[in-house]
Amino acid sequence: MGAMSLKMSCRRAQLGDRRLAKEVTPRAGPCGLRSARAAQNSMHRNGLLPPKAPSVPPATRAQKQSRLHAAASASAPATQSLESLEMFAVLDKRGLIRPEVPAGTLATVFAVYDEAKDLQYIGFSRDLKNSLRTVFSRRPEKTHHIRALHLPRLDQTELVGIRAAWFKEGFGPPPGNKLDAEKAAWQQPVEPFTISERGKAAAALETVKELQTRMKLRGCKEVFEANEELLAEGRVDFVPAKQITAEDEARREAEEAEAARAVRECMVIQDGHELKYQIKVHLAYKTNGGMLYDITVTCQDKESVHRVIIGKDYYEPYGLAPEVTLDRTMGFMLSIRQPRHTEGIMLSSQFPINYFAVSEVDQSFPEFNAVFADVGELPGSKAAWYFRRTEDYGYKGENESADDLGRQFALEWV
Repeated sequence: MGAMSLKMSCRRAQLGDRRLAKEVTPRAGPCGLRSARAAQNSMHRNGLLPPKAPSVPPATRAQKQSRLHAAASASAPATQSLESLEMFAVLDKRGLIRPEVPAGTLATVFAVYDEAKDLQYIGFSRDLKNSLRTVFSRRPEKTHHIRALHLPRLDQTELVGIRAAWFKEGFGPPPGNKLDAEKAAWQQPVEPFTISERGKAAAALETVKELQTRMKLRGCKEVFEANEELLAEGRVDFVPAKQITAEDEARREAEEAEAARAVRECMVIQDGHELKYQIKVHLAYKTNGGMLYDITVTCQDKESVHRVIIGKDYYEPYGLAPEVTLDRTMGFMLSIRQPRHTEGIMLSSQFPINYFAVSEVDQSFPEFNAVFADVGELPGSKAAWYFRRTEDYGYKGENESADDLGRQFALEWV
């Protein structure tokens, strides 16, 4: 009897284990799964299974990105401060994009600044020259200066970490890395707006011309050829530059040496500080009344082109070379922050800085005389070239004849 009771107890225990196994094992179909989960939860509550770990919601994309930046920042060297890097102009003195990249560089993190030296964008590159050509062609008005950190390895975690550290240093990402529209402008080919698919290619061609014009206005001498495949799609980007050979480099150095002989380094005081500038003479032509110069002035990484007429009475009586008068005149215009570009129809209040005579500067700016205080009084209104200014320059009133206007605005000999 005792043996039989023991067997029956064991049998009941086996049946109970089987029932428990059925409760824990998920059944087929959604209803079965729900029943299994409910049974498991009941067993957890009753202590039949270990307590469940608290559920963790899946990380969002932003959280994952933040963790990646944090991990990368921790691995990045602490010395890679953005402000500790030297700033360079994107265009060199010849109007070319030629960044200095150390030998053995496999990757570069670079920061782009606008004309006011405000940070605009931070990017990565394996070919810095062509990366700068790309961002310059897409945003010529915002790509003026760069800082760059060159690395002897291509490590994505390190690159992202350096960028994250630079973000933190600038109290957040710059516009080109933060705003969606700005990101697209820096990172994607230009897509001109059109109202129909048929007009995409034509709009793209017009955008190419516009971008090339804007780059030339910046003083860029690089050759930019449009990507034909993208043009067919109605988008605009430019093909990478060809690799420079040793012969090309030697020819370039010879041209630079020749150009350097025609460039003069000058300095003027502007707001109590030294301001350095360069004058490159393209043409020096002797006239009956003096000299005519075609020059390029480079100052604060910007170039401007000028034609300057200098009468003999602005250098011969003082024993000066005409080049000295030229240098002093351009220095004066820079010191008073005279705009170096004039476009379209000019107002009478605007000075024609891109084509003028020194006598016109003398007659327009009384303080110009102080520039020559060491040699004597300037001719002023007694100059051979005398300019009369009126308020309504170029305007023909109802009671003014062509002859009256001709006499009013004519260049007078005194």
